Amino acid sequence: MANSRFASHVRLWLIVSPLMICTLAPFMQNDRAFEISEAEQASVERVLGQERADIVVSLANARFHKWFIDSGAVKASFTGSDGQTSFSDGGAAAFGRGWMQHFWLTIYRAVYRAAVAHHWVLGAIVLLVALFNDGTVSRKIRAAGAGFANPVTFHVAAHGLTLCFGFGTSALLLPLPMLATWWTFGVCLIGLLCWRLAASFHVGK
Repeated sequence: MANSRFASHVRLWLIVSPLMICTLAPFMQNDRAFEISEAEQASVERVLGQERADIVVSLANARFHKWFIDSGAVKASFTGSDGQTSFSDGGAAAFGRGWMQHFWLTIYRAVYRAAVAHHWVLGAIVLLVALFNDGTVSRKIRAAGAGFANPVTFHVAAHGLTLCFGFGTSALLLPLPMLATWWTFGVCLIGLLCWRLAASFHVGK
């Protein structure tokens, strides 16, 4: 199972892709690419309201400060590049500081987006449980009538869910605007795939 193609896809989308984004995105030279854009902030205010949007910012600031600043992680990451030497390093220290600054801005944006996405968690759980249960009932009805579903459907749905969860994880880190309404579309897509997964599981056996 650990060496199966499905497991390799899980590792790719949930582990490798986010790590690659964290490693490669900070090389971008455009500082504005690491800011939370006005369009993204406006979408959060429009969907959640001004009060909740302010709470999201406060929560993201508090979490980032507690997890990365109070713990000393941010300070430790700049220690090596802040040292003064008698020899020129060809700008390597400045480049390293720039990469590290962009890295922490990427992490902060991920913390902020996670705080935004948190408002969809409860509704997503209720929707997914309801759709999964409906898919299970549909599977039982079809199985009782000697129905058959192509196992490819189950396979595609499983990989689709993995892709969605992987993209959701990567979306927290992408140096692109992430509009709040996209979380709604993502939840609906995952719900549809959950229904298809449950409706296709072991039908005809």
